[in-house]
Amino acid sequence: MKKKQKSKASFIFKLLFILIILFVICAYAYFFPKTMELLDKSLNEAASKTGLEINFDFFEKLSDFSKETVNKALYYAEIIEYNLKDILPEYKPVSLYLVSCAADFPLEEMNITSAFGRRKDPITNLSDGHTGIDIAAAKGDNVFSAWPGKVFETGSDKIYGNYVILEHSKDFFTKYCHLSKITCEKGEFMNAEEIIGEAGNSGRTTGSHLHFEVIIEGRNIDPMECFEL
Repeated sequence: MKKKQKSKASFIFKLLFILIILFVICAYAYFFPKTMELLDKSLNEAASKTGLEINFDFFEKLSDFSKETVNKALYYAEIIEYNLKDILPEYKPVSLYLVSCAADFPLEEMNITSAFGRRKDPITNLSDGHTGIDIAAAKGDNVFSAWPGKVFETGSDKIYGNYVILEHSKDFFTKYCHLSKITCEKGEFMNAEEIIGEAGNSGRTTGSHLHFEVIIEGRNIDPMECFEL
């Protein structure tokens, strides 16, 4: 008799355990999409406070989750936190996810005419260091922001001609030179692939093109490494 009672109790316990598991699975299936939607909504609200026009759907697209997606999420989170310094007086710098998602190309076509590093100067014919890349462009071609960021500086000098410097995060900048026209203003927030000016041959050049630089922690890096991450 006791054996039968034990067996019955064991069966009820197992049945109860299975029912609990089924309940958890059903609840998870029902609530998980909503939770992911709420996470994306929170990210979008945080983004809108800093001027970012980004539609986050990282968490809703679990089937599309990949290393690239995670990197982009981390990168945009870094940009949001960095730009919160204008809202939160207690802002403290955070570690930078250095170029954790691929850059958008700053022109419609990728026609590199001069690479990063040592090269023969086209004007003096002497060997020197090239701090960025030169990209062929006709005067008036649109120049786009490679990453989202704020216009840190605009100006003109004898070497770079008309130029724009964008600040993407702490110690992370891009520079666009020899422009014929600047269409953005200092302090303005630019989304990725947004027009910041037009290509030209202002400054020290042998013809119309775009000189493009990526500067991280005060050091120029090869921009070509940023387009395929």
